[in-house]
Amino acid sequence: MDLEIVWSRKAEQLPPGVRKELAERLDRLHRYFREIRTSMKIGISRSYDGLAFQSDDGHVKLMLGVRRLRSGRWKLPTYYTVAHELMHLVQFNSKDLPGGERACDIHALARLPPEFIDESPTYLVVPRGRRGRWTAADARMAHELALEALRRREQGLRRYASWWEQEFERRV
Repeated sequence: MDLEIVWSRKAEQLPPGVRKELAERLDRLHRYFREIRTSMKIGISRSYDGLAFQSDDGHVKLMLGVRRLRSGRWKLPTYYTVAHELMHLVQFNSKDLPGGERACDIHALARLPPEFIDESPTYLVVPRGRRGRWTAADARMAHELALEALRRREQGLRRYASWWEQEFERRV
């Protein structure tokens, strides 16, 4: 199912190729977040990598950090950043999922296939130096540990995010 995207005025000013790539990223990721609406407004943020909003009537707006670099190329948000913001929308609509940034990271890591975990989680603590050197092996391990952390949460572990952080550091 394709997303229906409405672009903000600022986003409309992006080159068509940049908007197309951003729309394709959103569409690829949406299948992992089926609880959210298929229509959303996309805006551009200069201050944040991403922000998610949902009004009381269910309308969704994502603000994503898209920047033109000095080289003239465009920097788009990573797949993981977009997925993290989509996970917030799921949190808004679910009584079963805890709120908060670290819980959002764990749930996003668990939902995404490792190929879409293209950077380290934003709010979970990862070992020093890992943020700049994130690898495909790190992504696979982060995904597997997130699945295990959520299994442990179902069994009653309240500090499942801390468990993930300690276990990730131990295995790295």
